Amino acid sequence: MIPMALKELIAAFINLLDSVMLGGFGEDVIAGVGIANQWFFLFAVVSFGVCGGAGVFASQYWGAKNFGRMRKVLGLNIMLVVFATIVFAIPAILCPEAIIKIFRRDALVVEYGAKYLRIAAFSYVFSGLTSAYDISLCCSEKANLSFASRAIGLLVNLVFNQLLIFGFGPVPAMGVEGAAVATIIARGVELLIIIGTVRAKKYIQSAPIKEIFAIPKDMIGGYFKAAIPVILNEGAWALGTTVYSWVFSQISTEATVIMVIVSNIERLLLVFFHGGGNATGIMVGKMIGSGEYEKAYSVSKKLCTLNTVFSLLVSAAFVFVRPLVLIPYDVAPSLYSDALDVLFLMAILMNVKSLTFLFIVGIFRNGGDPKGAALIDIGSVWLVGVPCVCFAGLVLKLPITQIYMVLMIEEFVKVIFSIRLFRSKKWIKNLVSAK
Repeated sequence: MIPMALKELIAAFINLLDSVMLGGFGEDVIAGVGIANQWFFLFAVVSFGVCGGAGVFASQYWGAKNFGRMRKVLGLNIMLVVFATIVFAIPAILCPEAIIKIFRRDALVVEYGAKYLRIAAFSYVFSGLTSAYDISLCCSEKANLSFASRAIGLLVNLVFNQLLIFGFGPVPAMGVEGAAVATIIARGVELLIIIGTVRAKKYIQSAPIKEIFAIPKDMIGGYFKAAIPVILNEGAWALGTTVYSWVFSQISTEATVIMVIVSNIERLLLVFFHGGGNATGIMVGKMIGSGEYEKAYSVSKKLCTLNTVFSLLVSAAFVFVRPLVLIPYDVAPSLYSDALDVLFLMAILMNVKSLTFLFIVGIFRNGGDPKGAALIDIGSVWLVGVPCVCFAGLVLKLPITQIYMVLMIEEFVKVIFSIRLFRSKKWIKNLVSAK
């Protein structure tokens, strides 16, 4: 869990880095880059869904010691990730202004956001391929490599951000465009480190290209049967989250800035729970793949308890230190006050979010029931969350803090149904026993 959690932490820092280092340029820049990163967030979530489908099989094949099939899962995953990259990168390169205007039409916000997005979109291919290798490495218990590559990528991003945003010597200051170029360099370095190490140490992912991409027909059907619910789940969840961002963006530029700040900080706070959820998924998948069904249930139950206790401690600590996280941002006093209030609510909500992530992504998917996980997640977002937030924000026009409280209803509904499915044990399904 520790290297996976640290990997998530560093990835969150990389996403946060541009916003923080550009924070002194004003609210329009923060909003523009934040909206541009919302497009990357959509891409990242779809990639996560594609890779999550691969993880369902990879973890169980690892438990069954079927390494040949595990390599072919990687090959299929790479092909799907490349397709997702094309879908998201081309519009971002060709018409970034149109994407930014979906959220906010302020001229300066659109200008800064489009400049950043058009360049940063070239990093998507590196990010997608890194994600494909990440899930395979983590499922084969080689998470340390993913962590190391992200750590080096963070340092590279920090150095080139400083160099390209503000300029140094003969290097001119490039502002938001410099931040985007630094992102491309950092993502490329991460991928090179992973592929180079895999090849040098001859991990199972280093098989000849012909072997990796020679996908048996009988695998494709089973893969998509498990992967499609995960992809739909992540896509629907990401779209729902984007609707939330859009609703907040309709209030004002200030509300957009607050949600950019809060979202970045929330990702940092949740990284250890995401790392724990992903580690749980690998453990559960491995146990089920090797036929240890009762052990998978027992371990999952203990990890739920551990997750809840830890999240309460983190949440309580954050409530007291939350003013410190706003120091890097140059914002108006009224915006600062609202941001503090929303951060307080976020600290409460993270306790529920961490548990639902553990259930849906960690336990149900890798346990063999991605369809049940998808029904709970999609239903909670689109039947509860989106209608309530849209009504509160667009019809009642409530203040941002009250809209955020309405948003919390979705997570409470989600956790209730997750607990019911977990206790039923219907999520325990061996998908690779006969393969």
